[in-house]
Order: sequence, then C-alpha cells, then structure tokens
Amino acid sequence: MIKLFRKIRQKLLSENKFSKYLLYAVGEIVLVVIGILIALQINNWNEGKKEAESQQKLFANLKIDFENRLSELEEFHASKRQAITNISRINAIISSSHKEFDEDEVGALLAYQLNNFSFNEDFKLLEGVFNTGLINDIKNETLKRKLIEWPQLVEEMLEEQRIFQNDNLTKYGPLLEKYISNRRLYEHFDFRNYALPKGGQITLKENYEGLLKDPLLENLLATKEVHLRISVIDLGNLTNEAKEIIRLLELTHD
Repeated sequence: MIKLFRKIRQKLLSENKFSKYLLYAVGEIVLVVIGILIALQINNWNEGKKEAESQQKLFANLKIDFENRLSELEEFHASKRQAITNISRINAIISSSHKEFDEDEVGALLAYQLNNFSFNEDFKLLEGVFNTGLINDIKNETLKRKLIEWPQLVEEMLEEQRIFQNDNLTKYGPLLEKYISNRRLYEHFDFRNYALPKGGQITLKENYEGLLKDPLLENLLATKEVHLRISVIDLGNLTNEAKEIIRLLELTHD
C-alpha cells in the first residue's frame, strides 16, 4: 500500500496533478474500508442470526423439558394430597370404637403411604445452560432470574422427598412387615400401575388388628402427614413457577 501510494505520488508530481490523484487514492482507500466494514457487518449479522436460532432451539427444548416436569409435579401434588386424605381415614379407623374393619381397605390405605414420590432430579439441559454460560445470553431478565432460582426451589422439595424415602426404608416399611405381607401391600400399591398381580400365594399370618393398635403406626403417620403438608406447599410453589417459566419461554420463543 505504501509503495503504491509513493508510485502514485511520484506520477502525480510529475504530471503536476497531485491534488486530483490524491483525492482519487483517498477515495479508493475509503471504498476498500467501507467494503471491509460491510463484510464485517454481514458476518456479525450472520453470527447473530445463528446465535438467535440456537437460542430459540434452546428455549424450545427447555419448554418441552419444563412441560414434562410440570406434568410430574402436578401428578405428585395430587398424589400427596390424596396421601393426606388417606392418613385421615386410617386415623379414623384406628380411633373407631368398632372392632370390625375392611382389611382390603386398610391394606390399600397403608400401601399408598409407601410411595416415595421420587421426582426426577436430572436437569441436564438446564445444567448445560448454566455450565456453558448461555444463561448470560438470555435477554429476558425475569426468565433468567426464574431459571437461576429454579434449582433451589427443587432442592427444597427434594429435602422432603429424601425424608420420605428414609422413613419408608428404616421405619414405616419395617413396621408394616411385622404385621402384613409385603406381597399383600404391593398388590394394593396402585401408583402408576406399579402393583403386583393380585392373587399370589401368601403364607405369612397377617395381623391387621395388631398393627392398628401399635402406637408406633399412629406416630409414624403423624410424622408423614407433617412432611406431606410441607411438601404439598413446596410442590404448589414449584408448579406455579414451572407454569410461569413455560409462559416466559413461549413468549421468548415467539
């Protein structure tokens, strides 16, 4: 470029037309610069378009993920409310002055409490958004904030889930095993059609009356009810947040 300029300058000086050719040279340089700037702008536009399309795909996938989780949350919310109702019914049977009760009904009510309500903790897509820094590219500040707060809300619910799992494994389950056949219980356990086929042979001598009279049962059910009621509140909050995140993702995606 310098050599070219010197050559032009010498030519202009020799022809005494320096001003005219200097203006021409500057014009050429300006055109080259403008061309470079336009090329850079087009490249930036293409990159921005690709980035926007990638973000739209991310939002679409996040929406599907949250819709699936919302369905699970609503199922657990309804199931835990049913579990609370069932505990009230068991307590009514325990406190009843009548000696007779329906063993099938009691078995079904007790079996329902074996549900750990195991919510899927795996949020790989959302974790990827955090780990890759894509969360910072989300322009909707409300959506960004809610996505950041989501893991903590889930963790609060999972605390109750872990308590349920531990109590069922170490306290509630072992108590029932002393009086009732596990086979019988799991024949009654109808959550998501997980129940065993009915009619299997049972040789264990069952004692429903002894179980209902055991004070430990009433205490364990009281503990379960407390955690269920806390969990129902957490699930309600989590469900509302999931709905709002889905709504914001829909707006962003559109």
